[in-house]
Amino acid sequence: MSNPPTDRTTIVIFGASGDLTKRKLAPALFHLYTSGVLPEYCRFIGVARSEFSDDEFHEHLRDGVTIDSGQEDEWNRFAQKIEYYRGHSNDPESLRGLDEHIRDGQGRNGHDNRIYYLALAPSLYEDTLAALGETGQLDESTGYRRVVIEKPFGTGLQSARALNDVVHSVLDENQVYRIDHYLGKDTVQNLLVFRFANTIFEPIWNRHYVDHVQISVLEKLDIEGRGDYYDHTGVIRDMFQSHLLQLLALVAMEPPAKAGSEALRDEKAKALVSVRRHTPETAANESVRGQYIGYRDEKNVAKDSETATFGATRMFVDNWRWQGVPFFLRSGKALGRKATEIVIQFRPPPHSIFQIPEGTSLTPNALHVSIQPEEGVHLTVENKTPGARMSVRSQELEFHFAPHEIRDAYERLLLDAIQGDASLFTRSDEIELSWEIVDPFIKAWEGSAASPLIPYHPESWGPDEADALLGPDRHWMVHRRSS
Repeated sequence: MSNPPTDRTTIVIFGASGDLTKRKLAPALFHLYTSGVLPEYCRFIGVARSEFSDDEFHEHLRDGVTIDSGQEDEWNRFAQKIEYYRGHSNDPESLRGLDEHIRDGQGRNGHDNRIYYLALAPSLYEDTLAALGETGQLDESTGYRRVVIEKPFGTGLQSARALNDVVHSVLDENQVYRIDHYLGKDTVQNLLVFRFANTIFEPIWNRHYVDHVQISVLEKLDIEGRGDYYDHTGVIRDMFQSHLLQLLALVAMEPPAKAGSEALRDEKAKALVSVRRHTPETAANESVRGQYIGYRDEKNVAKDSETATFGATRMFVDNWRWQGVPFFLRSGKALGRKATEIVIQFRPPPHSIFQIPEGTSLTPNALHVSIQPEEGVHLTVENKTPGARMSVRSQELEFHFAPHEIRDAYERLLLDAIQGDASLFTRSDEIELSWEIVDPFIKAWEGSAASPLIPYHPESWGPDEADALLGPDRHWMVHRRSS
């Protein structure tokens, strides 16, 4: 969907001198521009406190954009649409000047559509939204106004509700685009296609056939010098409240009754409503927390820090489809491998008619949805080994996206925001439901009755206690492509 030729669309990025703008937003917008999918009359304004001329700002962004051979002219044309405005996002007087700058640059006729992207420190969200409202820049009488808000959205349930109150005091919910870049990944969206465009999986996507579900977001890198941020956040706030619970919702949700963003988000919210709530005491028993050896030596990390860099939890979705099926979630820093993966572990056959070695059993079917870095789907099945004997071995049916087909998630999400499609953005009730689920774990891990903080070696798979959380005859799985 594109805008009529008389429309003017302005994308304003607050915090434009930061790393997110250079590494993610500028490359995504440039690729959208070269693909020809942006509105014809589109301009980009970076706002920050740094001293930049337009040309200096272009050079700053150019350092973060990969430009293929022969694309220099396209970059130069794209750069002509980029302006820099020095100002403070939370200062009403500064924003009045920005408003006048936008109006002067595009004339007074036609629609004045705007997207404000908050690539800011979360501490600035409330004041920036209030200032935008006070200066009248969120009024839609001359065109749409949309605000994209980065994670983290709050630090707990109470702060998330307070931020939502500020958001809703100046914006309608349909103007708000809370971004979780995981939902923009092709492989995450493919989970919806895989479930709902194929009839073979839906009949077995339930407690009768699924033994358990694993969702892993594993990072090989450590905190990369971000101790001042991470030591106040930790893995539970950084990964579980957003990425992991969003993936859980996509796995557990019911089929939407119709196409459209609200129907999809309704079903995700229903899945989150069904996740079993814990007290801090029970949350401690249903989780494992760890810290990699050497974390306390990182810059800006307290020498006696109790911040978890690894976490594993056992959750249950208490509804008709999933009752009794455990969902195991884990994430951590400085681990043996980078991998984001969903595993649907099916139950073993109830009875084997094949002769197999004593003490062994048939390998249950497992569906691996690899989100990164080996983007694809793998289904483990049992097959006969060629030869005279009736022996059985595990093999895989697999599909992989070609590397050149994968675009950065921000491209999809930015285009959706321009086109007004909120399907892949998080609604206010989803945010609060996620914090409801996670808050007891935060209290369990940070309170006086906290479960032990277990040290683990960098480049390992985390604490051994995370294996025990799974229970007998289960183990954590991460697919490794054989070819």
